[in-house]
Amino acid sequence: MSEQRTAVGVQLRGLRRTFGAVVALDNLDLDIQPGELVALLGPSGCGKTTALRVLAGLEEADSGTVVVGGRDITHTPPNRRTMAMVFQSYSLFPHLTVAGNIDFALSMRKVDRGRRKAIIDHHLDLVGLGSHHGRYPTELSGGQQQRVALARALASNPDVLLLDEPLSALDAQVRVQLRDEIRRIQLELGTTTLFVTHDQGEALAMADRVGVMRSGRLEQLSAPRELYERPVNEFVAQFIGSTNRLHGKVSAGHVRVLGEWVPTLPGSIQEGGGVALVRPERLSLTPIGDGGSSAGGGFEATVRQLSFLGDHARVYVTLHDGTELQAYLHASAAEGLGQGQRVLVAVDRTPVLVTG
Repeated sequence: MSEQRTAVGVQLRGLRRTFGAVVALDNLDLDIQPGELVALLGPSGCGKTTALRVLAGLEEADSGTVVVGGRDITHTPPNRRTMAMVFQSYSLFPHLTVAGNIDFALSMRKVDRGRRKAIIDHHLDLVGLGSHHGRYPTELSGGQQQRVALARALASNPDVLLLDEPLSALDAQVRVQLRDEIRRIQLELGTTTLFVTHDQGEALAMADRVGVMRSGRLEQLSAPRELYERPVNEFVAQFIGSTNRLHGKVSAGHVRVLGEWVPTLPGSIQEGGGVALVRPERLSLTPIGDGGSSAGGGFEATVRQLSFLGDHARVYVTLHDGTELQAYLHASAAEGLGQGQRVLVAVDRTPVLVTG
């Protein structure tokens, strides 16, 4: 087995990277705590992959510093950085067996030949491929190939593990399984990890903290629940999950929407008219029976579309003024609802962000 390392922290300070007129990183600051898994999330071209590559030494920043374990490695070559990367494309040698791929990586790290077999055995067991030593990459599924790539990366005992969209080439079910496995292994080893993805579900499920990037800057870096429930601005709120845009009046730290005064989040406008960004699960729908009335609160609406998604349902409704909303309900709460049905829409009092 490889020697146990003490987890290290990572600090990216004032990183700027341009490609011609394109600014990929715009004075980016990022701190990763020892043993933490941080995911960077954002739209294409936001700079998340560039940040990963600068940390790996595969790109050189125009300015700024990279510090790992208290040591400035800004100008250290990639092969002298104690890091390992797992790519989207697996990058296995097809002419080498599973064990051979890992052995080659260990030889490049100048690991003593006598220790390699134990290291290979340990890491293949770690990723659940202990019986696959002699197989070739072409004999493995995509998920198994990515497990080999992960074992190869971890076998070098890196200070920092870098994951560059490692799950995006896999089908949905395998992605979820491998996502959970990577997180289990990372927690077990305590390896400081930076994970880049375009999939918000992966980021929220795997990371200790998630950073949302836009135009080379870090808009917010928070724990997954904090990021989802307390976005700092409209971009983060719209990018993470779904939102309904409801016009309302703001006064004294509350906004009036759907007949209810709802607390506002920090960063909201203070007074006057604004747009409240309300998550779909914060809405409730109550059927109005034949001859029923809308007495008792809520706004009357009509069900336009309903989709069952296993344990919950997505319901689209239209208010009388034409405003379209979506609500997420538990499947049991959506039973009996159908297209064209009249319902009362109400909002809970969970704090919301209100923009101008």
